[in-house]
Amino acid sequence: MRFNLDGVFRQTARLRPTRPAVLGPADALSYAGLDDLIDRFAAKFSWAGVGPGACVGVHAPSGAAYIAATYAAWRCGACAVPVPAELAAPEKDRILRSVAIDFVVSPPKTAGFLAGHRTGDAVELPHALAAYPVRRLREPPPGFAALNPAFVRFTSGTTSAAKGVVLSHETIRDRVRAANEVLHVGPDDRVVWLLSMAYHFAVTVVGYLSHGAAVILPANNFADAILAAARAHRGTMIYGSPAHYGWLAAAPSAAPLPDLRLAVSTTAPLGRETGERFRERFGVPLTQALGVIEVGLPFINTEFAAERCDAVGRVLPAYELRLTDAGVGDGLKLIALRGPGLVDAYYDPWRPRAEVAPDGWFTTGDVAEVLPDGCVVLRGRVTDVINVLGMKFFPQEVEAVLAAHPAVESACVSARPDPRMGEAVHAAVVLRPGCGNPPSATSLVEWCRGRLASAKVPQRVEFVAALPRTASGKVLHRPVAGGAT
Repeated sequence: MRFNLDGVFRQTARLRPTRPAVLGPADALSYAGLDDLIDRFAAKFSWAGVGPGACVGVHAPSGAAYIAATYAAWRCGACAVPVPAELAAPEKDRILRSVAIDFVVSPPKTAGFLAGHRTGDAVELPHALAAYPVRRLREPPPGFAALNPAFVRFTSGTTSAAKGVVLSHETIRDRVRAANEVLHVGPDDRVVWLLSMAYHFAVTVVGYLSHGAAVILPANNFADAILAAARAHRGTMIYGSPAHYGWLAAAPSAAPLPDLRLAVSTTAPLGRETGERFRERFGVPLTQALGVIEVGLPFINTEFAAERCDAVGRVLPAYELRLTDAGVGDGLKLIALRGPGLVDAYYDPWRPRAEVAPDGWFTTGDVAEVLPDGCVVLRGRVTDVINVLGMKFFPQEVEAVLAAHPAVESACVSARPDPRMGEAVHAAVVLRPGCGNPPSATSLVEWCRGRLASAKVPQRVEFVAALPRTASGKVLHRPVAGGAT
């Protein structure tokens, strides 16, 4: 019998049936209760025709039902394909056209993008969801079924066209084991969950449920709701983005969280100021992690978090790190990784692991500085480099300076063509809500001028309501239109 992640969950549920699995405003499920919910989904799936070799698109909000739908697909021998609710309709349609999907799980009120794809009546599911049979617009690639696929997940598309990453049950198991050598998740842990399950599931949520931990779901992602959930359910871990931790550190009601042992930040670079404010408020350092869909969680900065929260630390024990010249000066290096749980294949066009990671090495595109003690600090991505009159640098350096201004909530820096200098620096800035005396664009340029080399100072600053991000929360380093200058 082939290995299946659902079997790991079922064993955990048998060992700890009464322990909490999901804790939230709408759901409070023990492991036995979650197992029963998965069974109910799986029975409906089987009746609809979901079986081995099928692909099930999961288009649902993060929560107990999302977990149940994914595990139910595995229980039926099918592969799960996240269809993030955050995407625009054309992006969802592209997933349907790129992957051989047989059914899509969705709330009826948001299933409009399936018009033209459906082949039959919807099957009602628990939690006000439905399973919609859809027409395959292509056949699976040769070799797909042989991989024992668990996920086909699309990359965020921060620097190029998104790719369908195929992850097998064995690959996800190996990633969970590698990450837990550092995270040490166990049955006594209760994890406050703040991210989209469509983008963060295979190492994190699967890992928590494989080791008997509980997933805490706040009523919303505002600071007061997060803190209330963490206190009510005695959260021991938080898994969120830098923005979440900035909100928590600034919240008026930010009393101590006595049970908190670990706070992990991911999706975007963590600024030192945010980390220091959070630690001062809660007494726990922020641990920055680097997640790479083709690799897993190869960096989790538990060792250096107290002194260098803006670093990703040493590579995890299960992985090897290879550094090559990034071609951008200052001794910066391009990261390549080798270890357990590397991507099994790209779906379309089909590229097996041997082509994606020759000799077992995968080059991530991240550029880093490696300090003498082995601590790794990310400096950007090789495709993000800005070149002004031959001076090459990363937008994250300028963004960090702007974000350190007391009135700035976040910033996105990009290059624009310039006939005189080759490229010029452009900054889009989101101001903190309620800042009493908002700065002018000129004053922010002067703020940067006193802290950066002249070539790195933005020529133009625009104020915008929000930054362009992928659905997983990563800033897209491209020019932002609109806003005052």
